Amino acid sequence: MRYAISIAPLPASALWQQGSRWLGRDACSGHPLLRPCFRGVDPERLEELTRTPAHYGFHATIVPPFRLAEQVSEVDLLQGLEDFAGRQRPLSLAPLEIALHSSFFCLRPIDHYPALQTLAALGIRAFDRFRAPLNPGELARRKAIMLSGQEKRNLEIWGYPYVFEQFRFHFTLTARMSEEREMNLIHTALLETFSPLLPGPLLIDALCLFVEADVGEPMRCRYRFPFPSTSSEPEERIQHDSQLLQKNLHSGYQCHPA
Repeated sequence: MRYAISIAPLPASALWQQGSRWLGRDACSGHPLLRPCFRGVDPERLEELTRTPAHYGFHATIVPPFRLAEQVSEVDLLQGLEDFAGRQRPLSLAPLEIALHSSFFCLRPIDHYPALQTLAALGIRAFDRFRAPLNPGELARRKAIMLSGQEKRNLEIWGYPYVFEQFRFHFTLTARMSEEREMNLIHTALLETFSPLLPGPLLIDALCLFVEADVGEPMRCRYRFPFPSTSSEPEERIQHDSQLLQKNLHSGYQCHPA
C-alpha cells in the first residue's frame, strides 16, 4: 500500500470535473469517465498519453507516493495530517496556465507563490518520518532518469528529486511527448478543455490523502483535511497560531468512505 499527500479541487468543482474527464477517471469515486473527443487527436493515443497521470488522479503533489515506515500505521498518518493541516492557512492562486514542463503538459499557476513553496517544503519535512526508505531497486530506477546533482541528493535523502528549490507546483495532464505536431494538437485540446477555468482562482484550503491499495491499482482520494479559515496574517505566513492545533478537522470531509 502506498500513500500520497496532494492538493486536489473539491469533487463538485468545475476544475476537478474537467481534470477528471481529461484523464478519463474520477479518483474520488473511482469511476471511469468518458474522455472528450478532439479534432485531429486519436482517442486511443489520448488514452495512452493520459494513462499514467490517470493512475494517480487529478492532483498536484505535495508529498509523493510512499510506503509507511515500520511501526507506523495509517491511523498515525491520518493524525499527522490532521495536525499538520490544522497549522496551515488557505491560499488563493490565479491565474493558471497550460504549460509544457519537462516535455509533458501540466496545469500550473503563472505566478510564483512563496507560501506555496513553503507549504510543500514543510510537508516534505513533516511527513518524512512516516515514509519507508526506497528499496535499492526503486532508488536505481529513479536515478536512471536525467537528474541534476541536487536532484539526486534529494532523491537519496527525501525519496524524491523535486523538493524544496526543485519543487514546481503543477497538475500533470499528459505523459512526455517529443513530436511537435502532436504537442500542438494536445495543447489545443487542453486549451479547449481548461480555458474557461484558467483565470481562477484556485483555492488551496486542504490537503488530500491519496491511497494506492495494492501494487498497480489506481490511486484513490480517500480523505480531505481542511485548513482553518483565513486570518489577517500575511500571505507568506501559512502556519497558524498554536491554538488552532486543537481543532478537529479530520472528519471535515471524505471523498468516499475509507
